[in-house]
Amino acid sequence: MVVNREYEDLRGDGRIVIFLREGKSPKYYVRLKIPNSDKYKTISTKTSNRNECIRISMDLYDEYYHKVKMGGNVVSHTYKDMFNEWSKHRLNSYRPNSNDRTIEYVGLYSVDYFGKMLIDRITPKDFYEYFDWRKLNYKRKKPSDDTLNRERTSIQSLFKFSLQRGYITEPLKIPKLKTKGINRRPTFTMNEWNKIIKGMRKWVEDGRPLGKWRERYITQQYILIMSNCGVRVGEMRNLRWDDISSVQTEDGIQLVFRVNGKVGERDVVLNPSSDVYVKRLYDLRKSELDGLDPPLNEYVFLSRRTNKPYTSFKTSFNGMMNYCGVPIEKDGMNRTIYSLRHFYGTQRLKGDINPYHLSKQMGTSVEMIEKFYGYILTKDVIDSVRKSSNQTFSETKSETKYPFI
Repeated sequence: MVVNREYEDLRGDGRIVIFLREGKSPKYYVRLKIPNSDKYKTISTKTSNRNECIRISMDLYDEYYHKVKMGGNVVSHTYKDMFNEWSKHRLNSYRPNSNDRTIEYVGLYSVDYFGKMLIDRITPKDFYEYFDWRKLNYKRKKPSDDTLNRERTSIQSLFKFSLQRGYITEPLKIPKLKTKGINRRPTFTMNEWNKIIKGMRKWVEDGRPLGKWRERYITQQYILIMSNCGVRVGEMRNLRWDDISSVQTEDGIQLVFRVNGKVGERDVVLNPSSDVYVKRLYDLRKSELDGLDPPLNEYVFLSRRTNKPYTSFKTSFNGMMNYCGVPIEKDGMNRTIYSLRHFYGTQRLKGDINPYHLSKQMGTSVEMIEKFYGYILTKDVIDSVRKSSNQTFSETKSETKYPFI
């Protein structure tokens, strides 16, 4: 052991150096230099006893040596630091000014709770305590277990990022709260759906004297498009005109959306003949621009009030349901915009679509499928979606030249 005044090199190679920091309550500190790491790690041993300091320092060296050997990092980061780095990474992966609800879910509560904790010190046990805390800390209403499980999924993304960056050495499996079962958002019967299709036409027209025609007209197209592609609400919110393209099939032109959401970018094929709803929105926007084509980088569902995408169609959707005489509540749950996604999936499965193709279409890919096949869009997907559709559509002829056809 080499002694050098205040510093003691316990191994003689500079890897474990202890020193006493003076003050009202003197404590020993240790400075670690781990092989294959270009940074020192200085830690308080929280003791004024030299022998205890040596024992703690040796244990810390072994801990960090193993951590670096497993691909980790000597420097620990707080949960808040990781949230900031992770959120910037996600925002850079999306288009500028686009909304990422995953970041919102993580940042709303978990940063307040875990913020100062070191990311590599957080354990599954901490999340049981977090869930108890969350049930007492909320802004609007007490969160259900399903809500907390959705929040858990978003937080899991942050820890996956931390693992990829070497800030933690092992995947953290956040415990999942047990619920009463799979609470699927209730969908619609075909009789209810036909009632909605018919009722929406009059609902839109009745909005004219109320100054609500545009809002209802856009909501109508939104509902029709959502029910014919199965994308998530957030994915549709950020859709722009240059995200829309077309594919030539045996039966004619079929539209394809490039969406970016929970599972990254993917191509989504619209049901046959549903391009008419997209064309209606394009024609409406073109008329508002005095005959000029909408900019390709403009959002499809654009609010003229904010010049940004509509944040929610909830109020209009509920108003439409009431007008059409279709109850919002079914089987003890409310039908929402997400019910349109469930309706799409249900109808496609009834049409005997290949489940793998449907998982790719809806972005609910199974892990092993993603691992071995990645995300692809082939003619088989287009043919399966086209052949499995049993919904009816209307056609509108137009002389407009659309950028996506």
